[in-house]
Amino acid sequence: MAGGAALADLVINRILVPLGRDTWSHDAFAGLDTWGAFARNLSAVSALVALSFCLASLSSRKSGLPISARAGIASFGWVLVPIVTLMTFLPRGMTRVELVLAVAGLAHALILLLILAGIHWRSTRAASAALVLTLVASFSGIMSMIVSLVGGRTYWEHADRLANAFRWSGELAYLAVPLAVGLAVAIPWKEARGKAALVLSALAAGLVTIGMALWSHVAGPDLPDFLYGATRLDFLPDDDFILYAIPLGIGWAVTVAAMLSKDSVNRQMGAALLLLLSAGYAPRSPSTLIVTVLGVALLSRAGIALAQRWREQG
Repeated sequence: MAGGAALADLVINRILVPLGRDTWSHDAFAGLDTWGAFARNLSAVSALVALSFCLASLSSRKSGLPISARAGIASFGWVLVPIVTLMTFLPRGMTRVELVLAVAGLAHALILLLILAGIHWRSTRAASAALVLTLVASFSGIMSMIVSLVGGRTYWEHADRLANAFRWSGELAYLAVPLAVGLAVAIPWKEARGKAALVLSALAAGLVTIGMALWSHVAGPDLPDFLYGATRLDFLPDDDFILYAIPLGIGWAVTVAAMLSKDSVNRQMGAALLLLLSAGYAPRSPSTLIVTVLGVALLSRAGIALAQRWREQG
């Protein structure tokens, strides 16, 4: 539910509404706005519920994590969840900037602990690479924001270059996460289910490519601004933004293939990718941040499950 609502939030609130703000009729725009608000709230609420179950699982003794890791995850997680819950139900005007920054700090601290928990189990190389790339993407994004803020106030001449270096390295890591997950997911292509997954994943990649082409046709030279608003991607030059269709198409293809697997760990990785791709790179709003944290939690649990499976198999 969280993944589906997050995807609807991406399509409605960050693609359709900005794209047709000046062209939609009043009734159509009002309808989109209503459905967009519902999708955004549903994604936040369902992500909070799902994250609560993940936190309970990872902070229990059955997780096999050291007590220090379990205590850290529980401490940061059970502080973050009530705050974001309160922000979700309170009017937007009552949300202070300081509270948003506190949520961002708590979220990234929890992301760090979750990824370290996944790496602690020494999972497969591909799963570990996916976790490391997710960590680089998360912290490069927030470091870019910190350097920009501090550099702007101190008038440091190299602030923009350093901020861009952090941002672009994090973006490349974010786009590489689906590739690592794709290597970690084993799909039996010779079976009927595997063939169906192959066809549907190719269809998903084709739909993303066609959607990007239509988006480019409608948006014209404003495509970089619209794409940045939707997914916060801006590494490529403005004239080559259409090339984002390649990594995004691959990412959604891997997501579909993983979610159609009959293996529960593969499906969990697919759900994690669905959440991470829907939230976008380095999100800042509390609703998308909590979706990202949930995606990282699922990816970490999948890595732990893979490690446990390999150890049991000897």
